[in-house]
Amino acid sequence: MRVHPTFSSDQRGEIIDFFRGQQYAVVGDALSTAEVAALNQFVDRSKGQCPALWGVGSADIHTHGQILVDHPEMDSFARHPLTLGLVAEILGPQPRFAQIDFRDVPAGVGDRAALPFHRDRGFVPAAYWEEKQEECVYVCAIYYLSDVGEGDTCFCVVPNSHPYATREEAEQQMGPAYAEIPIRGPAGTMVLYNIAIYHTRVLGRSDAGRRTMHHYFSREGNPPLTNWALVPRRLAEHEDPETQAYYSQWTEAMRAYADAGFTRADSGKNT
Repeated sequence: MRVHPTFSSDQRGEIIDFFRGQQYAVVGDALSTAEVAALNQFVDRSKGQCPALWGVGSADIHTHGQILVDHPEMDSFARHPLTLGLVAEILGPQPRFAQIDFRDVPAGVGDRAALPFHRDRGFVPAAYWEEKQEECVYVCAIYYLSDVGEGDTCFCVVPNSHPYATREEAEQQMGPAYAEIPIRGPAGTMVLYNIAIYHTRVLGRSDAGRRTMHHYFSREGNPPLTNWALVPRRLAEHEDPETQAYYSQWTEAMRAYADAGFTRADSGKNT
């Protein structure tokens, strides 16, 4: 089994070179200890304040899809300087926000946390994926907010598998280059990957809980990745043109939200 290298945050050139060669990279200290603590405290606090929005009591994996709308304290993480700098080198100088959310897998979920190998497709038309199949046009950063060691459930990637229609085709066509690489590391580790490569969540022997933050980025001019992620007024109409541009890749749902005065029926908030 191939083992991934883990880069430090100051190895920017090495990170980019490795990503361009493999379509993923792992940064071991992407978040500081203080940032990890703040994010874990945020999730615990938010789950306590609005459990229904996280699916507490109704879902095996807890996630909240409107983090920016409900939580302005998350604004700085939506433009984390390390990640945004790396993404700008991969996608181009003006990447766009696509989505940010958490995946909180409580202890004891077991096999219900399993996923098949897949590629993230969202609401992007199939014709666009076909046109761009050899390129990297959307990137995701997954941050580990809990330690992931041997025996723990972890993220797993198939490097350079983006041109293939199925994982099976990738395995057949890539030959010895085909590899399924589980990614482990302490809290604060970031996995940066092209969302068109095959990836999954590999179940471990332990049934410990697992918490991650997922941040998706888009290239300028792409179709929007989702049709549900909303951006609040404070960001969508930000006085800084660069910030406003970062949040400018609006979906139909986002346009409806703005037309409604930046209010949601489920909250009644005007943010």
